[in-house]
Amino acid sequence: MVLIPFPQKLEESHGTFRISDRSLIYLDTSCDYVDFEAALVLQSEILRFAGAKPAITRGKYTDDTDTALKTPAYPTNLIVLRKSARSGVSASAGKAPSSAVKATADSSAQQAYKLIVDPDAIVITGTGSSGLYYGIQTLRQLIRNSGAHIPCLNIEDRPSLEYRGFYHDTTRGKVPTTETLKELADRLSFYKINQLQLYMEHSFAFRDHSEIWTDSDPLTAEEILILDEYCRKRSVELVPSLSTFGHLYHALISRSFRHLNEYDKIPERPFTWTDRMAHYTLDASAPESLEFVRQMIDEFIPLFTSNKFNICCDETFDLGKGKNSSLAAEIGECKLYLYFVRGLIEHLKSRKKKVMMWGDILLKYPEIISEIPKNVVILNWNYAADANEDGFRKISESGLKQYVCPGVQGWNRLLNDIDTATANIGTLAGYAKEYDAVGMLNTDWGDFGHINLLAGSIPGAIFGAGLSWNLDRQGHPTDEEISVMEYGDRSGRIVGLIRELSQQPVMDWYDVVLWYYVSCGYDTGPYGSAEHIMDRLSALDAAAAKTAYDRIKELTGEISSLLRDIYEDRKNDIIEIICAADGLALFQALLLVIKEKILDKPSAGLIFSPDELAVKLEYWFSGYKAKWRSRNKESELFRIKEVIMGICGLLRDI
Repeated sequence: MVLIPFPQKLEESHGTFRISDRSLIYLDTSCDYVDFEAALVLQSEILRFAGAKPAITRGKYTDDTDTALKTPAYPTNLIVLRKSARSGVSASAGKAPSSAVKATADSSAQQAYKLIVDPDAIVITGTGSSGLYYGIQTLRQLIRNSGAHIPCLNIEDRPSLEYRGFYHDTTRGKVPTTETLKELADRLSFYKINQLQLYMEHSFAFRDHSEIWTDSDPLTAEEILILDEYCRKRSVELVPSLSTFGHLYHALISRSFRHLNEYDKIPERPFTWTDRMAHYTLDASAPESLEFVRQMIDEFIPLFTSNKFNICCDETFDLGKGKNSSLAAEIGECKLYLYFVRGLIEHLKSRKKKVMMWGDILLKYPEIISEIPKNVVILNWNYAADANEDGFRKISESGLKQYVCPGVQGWNRLLNDIDTATANIGTLAGYAKEYDAVGMLNTDWGDFGHINLLAGSIPGAIFGAGLSWNLDRQGHPTDEEISVMEYGDRSGRIVGLIRELSQQPVMDWYDVVLWYYVSCGYDTGPYGSAEHIMDRLSALDAAAAKTAYDRIKELTGEISSLLRDIYEDRKNDIIEIICAADGLALFQALLLVIKEKILDKPSAGLIFSPDELAVKLEYWFSGYKAKWRSRNKESELFRIKEVIMGICGLLRDI
């Protein structure tokens, strides 16, 4: 039986419940309209996977026992949906770790449910709408497993972690359409994810900041309002997240706001992703800087029903390096950071919002951790497969609440590194349990133009969902389980093939971009000098790249052969994966050209001549654009085009 996440407690018994057109979805009077919408989704699931369409009705369900309904007052063959304050697994039941449950008992109890299947009825009892919603998702998965014949069982379930989130980059170049964000909310909530955050720097249409967002096809206030309501009905909290200190490139090179830049002088140079990623921090001592951010926050807050706000405040690389160098030398960079952050925290407190912030700078300056108010939640990230526990232990010992924040490892890559993602998520899940984290926020970044397509992030998102609900079930869900549940691949192979595909590249987008920038004479700043970057390329194994090209083509064929057996609404994911695979193969061929024709190194033989490769890249990018546009606004696709077309020009000049 494939269930993602796997319940804390499941007991199977004899017999089955058969769903038919004569079955009835029975909403108890404890249920409201939001629960009715969840019942409609359940009805649609039954029609799709069991070939029946039970009617939906509403009435008083009076049975007070934990057994299914058997009294003559009601017909048999009911699917009962109800809410009860008594529902759910006790704090000590199942495998939920006692320390984590103790920290979040009240809230996680509201997400608890019981699901009982006997031959006459199915009864789902949730503590509140969230618990009922999660019970319905489990029943949907049982239906996907068994069709119309549901095995008799008893499930008692509640989450290990109160908050289980997904963090989606909507600012590094790619801005999803509203329909894509709705689809993402549907897919996350199916696996009991209950928070979604969208990372924003310049990709929201602030009324007075058109100079900042004009190139990005930003999200609008109306789109956020629509998405917030859509998420709320699916027990997903849409938490506002806004860059408010570092990572403000587009604001701090603008004519209107460049005077707020910590830089003494804005360099005049072409746009590069390396430059945007590495600099541009607000002048922390300028009162106008804090006022600039307060205005954005105040425009943003009313669009969300969440009582939380993520102020980010990470990677303030230029802090005290420019205008504030003398002040930083006098009081310390840490005090300069603390001054600005506490101003933001006080402002959010006045707006009655709970503050979240990234923890990297606090860990850099541990002497100020004790000065952060105890009601601030620290988003503690570490993306290494074998992430060290020290940072998580330090935040725990400080008394601050924390989320562990792993990543799905798609940034700077055309296809996510699934090996590193699952190892990283598993490691941080262990720290969540050990150090009493209140949540997990699984991050999906898009550095270097966000060339990575959404489909590559889905396996990691599902893996994180499974572990954050049930911390004791390390290694769950497996590739085979995700293949079956998410994609309908009964062979269980598709995610394993994608994992193997992600292992192949010798040269990926990171090196492609850096080579192009060096070839154009652009400054690559902290990513290394031109000599360093070319030395890195020289060290890449040409023979391994040629082997990788061949294996990528083989894997692409195997994945394509499974496409006919994939759920219809998941075929687009697999098509995106195939597109990424085709691009990865060409990147390996590009490395061979660079090694032989530019670096004058042994290349193991070219796959394509430079001219042939330019044509191949142009055709590939034409297809890639269609994939981008199927889920996203045009946004900053033009920046990826500039790089790909520039590379084709360089190839033709060889």
